[in-house]
Amino acid sequence: MAGALENAARDIRHLDEDANESEFGYVFSVSGPVVVAEKMTGSAMYELVRVGHEALVGEVIRIEGDKATLQVYEETAGLTVGDPVLKSGKPLSVELGPGLSSNIFDGIQRPLKAIQEVSQSIYIPRGIDTPALDKKLEWQFEPASTKVGDHITGGDVFGSVFENSLLRNHNIMLPPSARGTVTYIAPSGKYTVSDVVLETEFEGVKTKHTMMQVWPVRLPRPVSEKLAADHPLLTGQRVLDALFPCVQGGTTAIPGAFGCGKTVISQSLSKYSNSDFIVYVGCFAKGTQVLMADGATRSIENVQIGEHVLGEDGLPRQVIALPRGTETMYKVSEDASGGFTFTCNATHKLVVQTDQCVSKSVEVVDGDAQTAVSFFALDSAIDVASKRKIQLVGLKRHLFSHSRHGAAEAARLADVFAASVSKDAIHWTVEARDVERMCNEVRSATYQRYAPVLIERAALAAAAAEAGLDSTQASSIAYLMGLWAGIGNESGSRVEYTVNAIKQPLVERIASLVGCIEPDCAVSIRSSSGRATVAVGGIDGSGNFTSVLRRLTSEMGIADATPVEPTMMLQLCTDEFGVREQFLAGLADAAGEIDQHLQTATITTNSAVVRDSAIALARSLGIHAIAMESNSADQYIVRLSSGSALGSVLNKCALPRNKTSSRPAKLERLANKFAFALEELPADDYYGITLSEDSDHRFVLANMTVVHNCGERGNEMSEVLMDFPQLTTEVDGRQEPIMQRTTLVANTSNMPVAAREASIYTGITVSEYFRDQGKNVAMIADSTSRWAEALREISGRLAEMPADSGYPAYLGARLASFYERAGKVRCLGGPERFGSVSVVGAVSPPGGDFSDPVTSATLGIVQVFWGLDKKLAQRKHFPSVNWSLSYSKYVNALEPYYERKDPEFVSLRTKCKEILQAEDDLSEIVQLVGKSALAETDKITLEIAQIIKDDFLQQNGYSNYDRYCPFYKTTWMLRNLIGFHKHATHAVESTSGQITWAKIRDNMGDIIYRLSSMKFEDPADGENALAERYQQLQSDIEEKFRSLSD
Repeated sequence: MAGALENAARDIRHLDEDANESEFGYVFSVSGPVVVAEKMTGSAMYELVRVGHEALVGEVIRIEGDKATLQVYEETAGLTVGDPVLKSGKPLSVELGPGLSSNIFDGIQRPLKAIQEVSQSIYIPRGIDTPALDKKLEWQFEPASTKVGDHITGGDVFGSVFENSLLRNHNIMLPPSARGTVTYIAPSGKYTVSDVVLETEFEGVKTKHTMMQVWPVRLPRPVSEKLAADHPLLTGQRVLDALFPCVQGGTTAIPGAFGCGKTVISQSLSKYSNSDFIVYVGCFAKGTQVLMADGATRSIENVQIGEHVLGEDGLPRQVIALPRGTETMYKVSEDASGGFTFTCNATHKLVVQTDQCVSKSVEVVDGDAQTAVSFFALDSAIDVASKRKIQLVGLKRHLFSHSRHGAAEAARLADVFAASVSKDAIHWTVEARDVERMCNEVRSATYQRYAPVLIERAALAAAAAEAGLDSTQASSIAYLMGLWAGIGNESGSRVEYTVNAIKQPLVERIASLVGCIEPDCAVSIRSSSGRATVAVGGIDGSGNFTSVLRRLTSEMGIADATPVEPTMMLQLCTDEFGVREQFLAGLADAAGEIDQHLQTATITTNSAVVRDSAIALARSLGIHAIAMESNSADQYIVRLSSGSALGSVLNKCALPRNKTSSRPAKLERLANKFAFALEELPADDYYGITLSEDSDHRFVLANMTVVHNCGERGNEMSEVLMDFPQLTTEVDGRQEPIMQRTTLVANTSNMPVAAREASIYTGITVSEYFRDQGKNVAMIADSTSRWAEALREISGRLAEMPADSGYPAYLGARLASFYERAGKVRCLGGPERFGSVSVVGAVSPPGGDFSDPVTSATLGIVQVFWGLDKKLAQRKHFPSVNWSLSYSKYVNALEPYYERKDPEFVSLRTKCKEILQAEDDLSEIVQLVGKSALAETDKITLEIAQIIKDDFLQQNGYSNYDRYCPFYKTTWMLRNLIGFHKHATHAVESTSGQITWAKIRDNMGDIIYRLSSMKFEDPADGENALAERYQQLQSDIEEKFRSLSD
């Protein structure tokens, strides 16, 4: 529907254009969202119209003579009698195609995020016509087997699009009413949803088709055949899956008072249900390396929700969401030779700092001399094209007029003002696409930051210990590795260091360190032409140290002619500070020139890997490191400077001319800045991570660059819309955001009530579209009570005869027409596909009163009733489904499925419900005469029922082990609980009361505890492992009762 608004803009000419008189009507009366227009002869029911001079979108809902009653989907303030109403001749429709998933729309399919970006407001402006589907975004279209000359009919799949990692195969179908012979089909490539990808001809008329369909919301999409549902809608909630199952293609109602957990159950359905798609009414390029909180590195696409990345301060930041998408990309590169790069999307926020620059000058403005103070300040601006608000640092000027103050006084005032301007750098974030908007002065003073890696883990010590060396010598190994990077080479199976005459102290240092690391390792020294060659290791390659040194330097890419992925270098950047410092000290002794006065070190090398390793290690220590230009193409220069952090490294050097005189009194490891450049790249997939709301939203890449997280939540969404996109589901062992298989249709509080009434049709139409692709869709309407209230308000304004509680008499019929669009179907067209729409409607009866008209009408339609109990919710029993009131009419339909999965399940479930019902009856007796008056078998029933209620029906949604319960775990828990009840009852009855419940409880305390603890088994361990444990418990129960009876 804008969807609705955009279609209206396309289908209806603007009111200021020429139009025939017959196409116009005029406003006769206005009552909130209900408008009566006259001179509307020729209008049709549910026709789309534009109302007033602001062209508000509305819909015809009643026709009397030449008057038509309209419901307007935007605020009608300012409309007056006589305003024009333009007819379209078309119904209200939605856009269907690639881009629906991961999106959040309002009730008439306007994307909320796009509206917020355009309006920079938490409200939706009147008349805004942001497209429902992005018309500029390109999708990779892959044609099916269809070819020119083929006959094609409605519903046939002629291509597919990869939308995201959960919706890998978005089928592109011919609209249901279309048919003809294919005259053109687009080749494989990237297209927008408005590009023509298919042309057909029927009876001499040619029709062009895009990847997008437009469909009227109130018209159900046609199918080949409706089928009987036979597969359960598994939710992962035991009380629902075991006792009150729904089917894929079924209808369910969840009535409950406020606070009973309707939304939580809805989220569980979205997160864990076996549906392919859910309709619920910054980022980097693939391969970007992220520094995890434990010091490991990970490609950003492999980071999982719940894991922790490393923050700038060395503390962990929890990942709560994983935004994905496709967008124009930017390559961010360090403005230096050999600098690091990363690629991000256009809207990624770069973490930058602008160094303050305050200057004073005298200028002549309009003939008047002025003393001007120029400085940088953070300011906001509006992008004219997109109307979005942008924050940028700009160059500001404050003028002091000579004619007003006098030259001397103006200069003094300018000095005072300049002194008041903060000289601190301005720390801010800027989207990559907005960097080019900076003025030249600001751009040249703006830098990104790389942070020191404050986490330490003993990776090198572990590698040494694994090779049989002393792990306490890790620092010595690191020094020799750094030395090797500068003057080392291989000679057969040995490693050699070539030392110049001026660096003779290194010979003694090498021999000493090797002796400490591995006393039995052979060391030989030979001199020639003023050089000394120190050979380490035996001729036969003996010596653990030499093999370790060769392996580690090879992993860094230093020892090979062709550099490899420098995994060891990345590990060293998170190693202990002493190890990192020793490596740099060794490299400085081998290839460095130290300026003790300036406290700088210049390292010269002919290896790009050594250059990158030196820069990365230095930056991980808080040392300012940059790559310098060299006159030689095969020579690389790295310059280090920092003060105390560099001084701590130089203090560890062996050469007296390099070693600092004393260790720094105060060691500071600070973030340093670097200049950067941006290059725009074509659109590509991006991968982001969102950090917890209580963090600073910043983390560190493997190259130590400080970056901002993606998907930071805005204030324009309600709490539900902020939380929902952060939920994940596990697919093939990886965590994926459920938004990738979800479309949200939400109504903001300030939207007119008519839009709320339309939202439920928007949601069901989107659901039917994905069903037609052969997917199982769950539509969750939260809540239908709000929809019914919208019907009641509009009905009242139409002066219709009210029924119960003021609701219209046709409430039941409207609810039925909505729920009947659910079901399992054989989809229209080929190839043959089966899909389903399951409708789950939450109902919010006032005060939890299930006699409410909406609840009563809903229960007469749906086949499953999950009644929520406020008393259970107050006792913190969740899901708070009342097992006495709830029911499912799909039990018989699912018996064949259960017979295939586990033949015992049906009898186990029946017995469980009998125990719960018996407990309910016995509770009344206990209240009258006390528990001691009950028979022993009844006592057993009471106790087992309590375990069932507390440890089977109740689940902890915040735990890994119990937030989702697979069907096999549910069955095993039931089997053991019912089995215990059966054995206990049999023991009491077969011994004529000699064995009592008290005796069973005293002798089987451990068994009862294990029964209560079955829920703690984690499904992540696998079905076989859990089945083995539960089977062992079953055997132990049988053995205990045998020994008790004996």
